[in-house]
Amino acid sequence: MPHRRRLAAVTVAAVLAAGLAACGSDNSPSDGAAAQPTASTAAPAQPTATTAAASGQPTETAQLDNGRHPVLLEQVDVAGRTVTVDLVQWFTGEAAAKAAAEDGQESPPPNDYYLRNVNPRLRTLPLATDARLTLTGQTAGQGGSDPVQVDLATIGASGRDHLFWATVQGGRILRLEEQYLP
Repeated sequence: MPHRRRLAAVTVAAVLAAGLAACGSDNSPSDGAAAQPTASTAAPAQPTATTAAASGQPTETAQLDNGRHPVLLEQVDVAGRTVTVDLVQWFTGEAAAKAAAEDGQESPPPNDYYLRNVNPRLRTLPLATDARLTLTGQTAGQGGSDPVQVDLATIGASGRDHLFWATVQGGRILRLEEQYLP
């Protein structure tokens, strides 16, 4: 009987650890590089209002911590100058292989990167008046991976469900840059 209790305790601890990892905040790089963050998890948001997105998922007008966050672009409101994003985790190198294996996915992952999306919460943030918006040349129809500066309408038309890096300061997006994915 003691063996079963120990096994149950280990199982409960593993489940709790997985749940905390899904909700936690770890802004440390996944591959040890400090200059370019390669992993990010959901940063604590400060909701101010709740609405429903066209996808039917709950969204919040919320702030993200100041910094650079990997996000999937869900919705663009050109007139209101807001974007709705889904915060994800981005891993490269050994950290990508480890995260993919933890999630039961192919490891090492194709193209040496792995995205983890464990939280369905969407966030709607305003864009700074002078926000820099870029798509890869591939998405912009110009070929290649070099960034191309575009307007918000072009982001809305071409960038939905693409991975972007959102640079946030004071609750506003200063930069929204599409990540090239091979």
